[in-house]
Amino acid sequence: MTTKSTNLLLTILRAAHCRSTHHHFAIDALPLVGTPAGERLVGHLLRHHHRYLAGAKDPDTRFRDFQNHVIHVDDGYWGGAPRVAHQWYDRMQRYLRTDRWSDAAHAAGVLSHYFTDPIQPLHTAQTPVEKVLHRPIEWSVTKSYSTLFNQWQSDPSRTVFQLSDSPGWLGEAILTSARVAHEHYETLLDHYDLKAGRSDPPSGLDGVSRGCLSQLIGLCVTGWARVIERAAYDAEQSRSEPIPRQGTTLGMVLAGIRVPHQTWIRRIEHRLEQKKITALIDEFEATGKIEKNMPSELRIMEKVRHIYTKEREYNRLRAERQNGSMIRILQADDSEVASTDAKATNVTPAAKKAPSDLPPATIPFVSPQEGNVRLHVEDALVDAPSIGTKTAARFAKLGINTVGEFLAADPTDLAEKLATRWITRDTLHAWRCQAILMCQLPDMLARDTQLLVGAGFATADSIAKTNLETLYQAISEYAATYSGRRYLRGAEPPDRDRVDTWIGEAALAMVRQKRAVSRMRSVVPTTEQDQTTRAA
Repeated sequence: MTTKSTNLLLTILRAAHCRSTHHHFAIDALPLVGTPAGERLVGHLLRHHHRYLAGAKDPDTRFRDFQNHVIHVDDGYWGGAPRVAHQWYDRMQRYLRTDRWSDAAHAAGVLSHYFTDPIQPLHTAQTPVEKVLHRPIEWSVTKSYSTLFNQWQSDPSRTVFQLSDSPGWLGEAILTSARVAHEHYETLLDHYDLKAGRSDPPSGLDGVSRGCLSQLIGLCVTGWARVIERAAYDAEQSRSEPIPRQGTTLGMVLAGIRVPHQTWIRRIEHRLEQKKITALIDEFEATGKIEKNMPSELRIMEKVRHIYTKEREYNRLRAERQNGSMIRILQADDSEVASTDAKATNVTPAAKKAPSDLPPATIPFVSPQEGNVRLHVEDALVDAPSIGTKTAARFAKLGINTVGEFLAADPTDLAEKLATRWITRDTLHAWRCQAILMCQLPDMLARDTQLLVGAGFATADSIAKTNLETLYQAISEYAATYSGRRYLRGAEPPDRDRVDTWIGEAALAMVRQKRAVSRMRSVVPTTEQDQTTRAA
């Protein structure tokens, strides 16, 4: 990273190719990469700088999935940035393993956007004032970037980013940095001078806001440099060989050829952005609100947030309608089964043998022998609903490889051991309920169990005791929510006949379960007296 051609290439990219803060973050992080593997990866990013920089803006210009650029800290860390960042990290690793260097550079650029966006304070919350100031503040930061970056570099106590070694290090880094950025949210809004920023964007930022922003820029570039180092290390571990070195001479030549074109695009984009900001401020001064000139990013965010709020309220009402959470439903079902079993054997529930001491066939959620069930307790955990390859690998590190081992584990204990913010006890409980239903009911697809559990019907018993219209209505309502549509993945929601089949199969599953318990009682001693008799 210290060769003359590399320095010249970086200078050209900064001067002509960087048109936004995301471009600057992507480029300014590269000289901060300090590991040999990371430097080898940087060579490929510079060689394919055109795709690298295009990827850094694609989430805004091509994908336009603005709800995945944010982490609303005070609203339960709402936002999809960690999830989408993990997806693009995995994609980049796949490209690096197969020598697809240009595609890897593009994926790295996209990942840099999702990683750095939550470090922008205005992406950590949403208020009426922020709707007005969001675009002008971002424009002022863009036009002041070089000054802010130099201020961070000259600060002897400047902020830097360090990554953890935990399995969920990427998501953890994004959430932690969003929390740090959110501390400056109100400060940035309070100290911005809209009138001064209109005529001269850098003038909109005072000394206080510049101090905050310079440190956050430092977090962005050092954080992204650390991610590049980790990505290079992971790639070389998977390849079992070093990433091949790539010179920067060709990249420098291509960057130089594109200078006139990139300079022209930069001027056009900056002129258009200035016109949009002027129109926004004019509308606000005339009407006191922003409607016609609201940025598309904020408009989309407002709609998504509205859906999110409605869905959260729906989930709350559904939980109340189902007489508590899914945990309470399961506890009620277990209590009923325990009471029935106790009467059948003429002993109290406390005197029964613990499930771990009984033969495997007596576990209530074991796959029934009748019917074509798609999931069995001996199947690999990756076959269970909602658990993909990467998540299954996390469980494998804890010694959990099969569906049965997952179902036998305690969700609270698992959540603590996984130590991730997005796999909580409630999430694990929902996955457990989905797996149990898929083990119990024939011909159940993963999305079927996800819809049932999402709608509040977490056990075969609760499904069997619900009439067709009630269950169909609940499933239809949940299928229309964001989570429901995500589970369906473009498929049609189940019709009444399908739901009616579920009710019938659930009733049969409960009958099979009771038969299994009865058979177990005929072969397993349940009291100390029985054990003595059998021993004799």
